Amino acid sequence: MSKHPPQVRCQGRSNCFACALRQDMVCSDVTLEDLVDFHAGIDDFDYGHGATIFGMGVPTEAVYCIRAGAVKMVRYDPAGGEHIVRVLKVGDVAGFESAFADHYEHAAVAVGDVRACRIPIAYFRRFVAQHSALQARLFQKSQDALREAEAWLSELVGGTTPARTRMARLLLRLRVGSGDRIHRFSVDDMAAIIGSTPETVSRIVSEFVRQGFLVKSGSGAASRHFRGDIAALEKISQEG
Repeated sequence: MSKHPPQVRCQGRSNCFACALRQDMVCSDVTLEDLVDFHAGIDDFDYGHGATIFGMGVPTEAVYCIRAGAVKMVRYDPAGGEHIVRVLKVGDVAGFESAFADHYEHAAVAVGDVRACRIPIAYFRRFVAQHSALQARLFQKSQDALREAEAWLSELVGGTTPARTRMARLLLRLRVGSGDRIHRFSVDDMAAIIGSTPETVSRIVSEFVRQGFLVKSGSGAASRHFRGDIAALEKISQEG
C-alpha cells in the first residue's frame, strides 16, 4: 500500500493581531498599529505530520512562527544520518538562525499537525530593521535558543546519566505549556535525541506507562500525545 505524502495547506492570510495579544509570540512587543501593514503579506500554513517546512541547505526564503504543534530541527550528516538538534514549540521561530544568511542551517520537520505563519524573509528583515521592540524580542529568542542548545547537550545527550533520567528530562522538555500534555515523538526520534537505542526508549516508555507516569492519548501520528505525571517525571529527571 502506498503511503500518502504529508499534507501542506495554505489557510490564507494570517491574523497577526491575535498573536500580538499573546506573550509567547514573537510579535507580542509590536504595537497593533505597526501590524496593520505587516500582517498583509503573511499567510498561515497547516503541515501534516512529517511534512518538511524547509530543507537544510536550501535558500532562505522565509521564517515561520509556530502557532500550534511541534517542529524538529534536523541536521543531516554526509552519510544521510539524521540528528535532531532542537525541538520548537508554540511561540518559537523556525529559520530564525538563518534569517540573515543565504541558506537554512537545518531542516524543519513537522511532528504531528503543525500550524505556522510564513513570513517572507525580505519582509521580515525590513520589519526587524524598523522596529526596536522586535529587535529586543529576537535577541531574547536567540539567547533562549542558545540556552536550549546548551541544555540539550548537557542534560539529554549521552554521557553517564542513566537513559531513564534523560528520557524524563526529554519528556518534560516536550511538555505543552504548563499542563500535563506532552508532545509524543516517535521511538526512533526520542532515541536519536537522547543518544540511546529505540529498544531502550521503548522499554522506558512502557515502564513509565505501567507505573502511571505516562498515559498514551490520541490516535495516529498526527494527533497522538502523552498525558504525564509531571511531578513524577520531575523527580526522575533529578536522578543519576
